[in-house]
Amino acid sequence: MKLGFERRIGVIGIGKMGEGLISGLIGSKFTDGAKIGVSDVNVERREHVSKKYQITCYPDNRILVKNSDIVVIAVRPRDVKTVLEDIREELKPKHLLISIAAGVSTSFILRSLQKRVSLIRAMPNNPCMIREGMTALASTPNASDEDIQVAKQIFESVGRVTVLDEKLFDAVTGLSGSGPAYVYLFIEAMADGGVKVGLPKDKAILLAAQTFLGSAKMILETGVHPGRLRDLVATPGGTTVSGLYELEEGKVRAAVMRAVEEATQRAKELKTE
Repeated sequence: MKLGFERRIGVIGIGKMGEGLISGLIGSKFTDGAKIGVSDVNVERREHVSKKYQITCYPDNRILVKNSDIVVIAVRPRDVKTVLEDIREELKPKHLLISIAAGVSTSFILRSLQKRVSLIRAMPNNPCMIREGMTALASTPNASDEDIQVAKQIFESVGRVTVLDEKLFDAVTGLSGSGPAYVYLFIEAMADGGVKVGLPKDKAILLAAQTFLGSAKMILETGVHPGRLRDLVATPGGTTVSGLYELEEGKVRAAVMRAVEEATQRAKELKTE
């Protein structure tokens, strides 16, 4: 059921994530530019996005809401309250409101609006900009099953989607939200290791990045536990076992686990309740 195709989608805030979502919606053919509208305080951003994607850009958030069925809030967390106050009177029962503002709880949004509204919170990550992202969704009691399905379709246009209880969103932030930075660091370290043993820098980065991509796809497409896949590569007495031993000696596994834990804790400290 193509629920999303017939609805008009308005995106408030066209930074990297907002534009990434627009690009994914159009590139995946989930919808076309005629059904997408955007608004942003930055005139240059509005002109850039309007020209690039052939979509309607509004200088006023309220006009955008009036001309949309689904409204996506993609502004910085500190700007959410101002946006909500701006659009409050224009939000009607027909609207589905989706927030991708990091760390801003649905309870804060509902209190700021002071009205019942179909609301879903989304936590996409950086690779959504190339349609390989990971997004977690959490709904509120006013959001219907159909609303969740629409939100899933929207974010499946830029990657994979899972639905979780909102109380787990700090952990989502620590893992998939911050996770791309951990992966970039690991790829950089592997590539540097390749340079150390004689590989050209560009080739080392290519080898490391594609190795991560292929390994991740092996897990997602086979459904096999990563530990089992690791054992398939680590033959007894071979090169991989020697490398894994060094990683264990360096307590890399524990360091990565602590990174997720610390990022989760920081997310709890920064969130807007």
